[in-house]
Amino acid sequence: MKEKPNTSRRAFLQKAGLTTLGLGALPVLSTSLVSCENSATNKNEQIDTHTGLSSLVTRKNIADFEVNDPEIKLLKDAVKILKDRSEISPLDPMGWQAHGMLHATFCATSIYANQVHYNWYVWPWHRLYLWSMEQKLQKAVNEPKLALHYWDWTKSNFIPEHYWGDESNPLNNITRLVSQTDEIPKDFINVGAAFRAEKYKTFGGYPAIKKRGEAQLDGIAEQSFHNNIHNWIGGQMATFTESGFDPIFYGHHGNCDRIWEAWQNYSDKNVLPTDEEWLEKRLYATDGNGRPVDFKIKELLNTEDLGYRFNDLDLNPTFCNPYMDADKPKREASKRDCVAPLNLRTSDGADIYAEMEDRERTHVILHFERAQLPYQPYCARVFFEYDKEGEKQSKYTGTFTILPILDLDTVLLQNGVHLQIEIERELAEAIDAQKNIEVIFQPVPLPNRNIPDEILKLENISLVTHYENK
Repeated sequence: MKEKPNTSRRAFLQKAGLTTLGLGALPVLSTSLVSCENSATNKNEQIDTHTGLSSLVTRKNIADFEVNDPEIKLLKDAVKILKDRSEISPLDPMGWQAHGMLHATFCATSIYANQVHYNWYVWPWHRLYLWSMEQKLQKAVNEPKLALHYWDWTKSNFIPEHYWGDESNPLNNITRLVSQTDEIPKDFINVGAAFRAEKYKTFGGYPAIKKRGEAQLDGIAEQSFHNNIHNWIGGQMATFTESGFDPIFYGHHGNCDRIWEAWQNYSDKNVLPTDEEWLEKRLYATDGNGRPVDFKIKELLNTEDLGYRFNDLDLNPTFCNPYMDADKPKREASKRDCVAPLNLRTSDGADIYAEMEDRERTHVILHFERAQLPYQPYCARVFFEYDKEGEKQSKYTGTFTILPILDLDTVLLQNGVHLQIEIERELAEAIDAQKNIEVIFQPVPLPNRNIPDEILKLENISLVTHYENK
């Protein structure tokens, strides 16, 4: 099998102004969103000690390219080579199937020594996983300047046309349950609440649990836009076992990786953990030759050390700033809504109100115990309702996809479920005033899928500021 598509590689190099001997000029990171400069040292090239490749590439938004652009053509050629390898030998470690199974190994597992979801390892490991794919694609076409693209769904909330077509397009996937004309609901992709999370535990998740019954707290970024888009696309993308087989996985997670980078630049208060447990944690993947490699998280924190940078960190401000009331989803009662009272006795009302002293909003943890929950992703808009001067107030707090998380090393669902959410001052005042507050989980219909017939049943809903044992 010929693995070097010369024509597309030549066109790509001519367009990019690159040669095999040097990179030339690289785009400067735009900072109109984050209002600060990238503090990383500029480098003309990187020597990847795992692969021996000399490369510093710039990842770009795939929607900014014409479908027939040479860079896109080269990307498709590389993906096809990986897929062809798997057709010949499904176990080929440099093939598409083996790479997809790598995701399943660390994400579709109840072995918590391997599990990287539901905790603070999710973003470092997926950064490594994307690096692994980028290395394989570069090797496939023998082009170290090939960059893995991302899909900035804050600017284009339709799946770009590059991912559609027939079986001749390696970026297409027939299992998706949406169409090219389906629009992602805007509340699915609101990143503002995650950006304003100053603690990494809130943004990226709490430490992995160590014994059965401990609370698993994934971060607000994972619970909201990350999960929402996986679930909205459907098909393989909506499963842990097969999501790595859909090429759009890498566009979506490429943008999530970019958002993690942008979060660090958004505010000086947004800082990464300094815990040795996190920094020294070894994460595993394979390199461009399919050989096992491991990195400590502290080795994954500078993207240029991994051979790439983003052409910009700008996100559509519509999804980065607080919603205007007119833009928020409205509460319209349905027969499938779950309505349950907020337990003020077990909530941290005074602490939540105290945190509002010098701010208009704060992050809290919504905890509930499952009385019944389907064994499938459950997407819902969360509202709080209470009376204010004789009028019902309905406060939207976010859209989340709740996953059926297993307890430590079992096949049983955890009884307790936790969502990290952002609330506004008015709700904190209602809690402090001991008002009767109802919490509503309103399931969201998704394209070509039925809302689960079972109504989500919850018990003991409470709001707390943090978890001491974590």
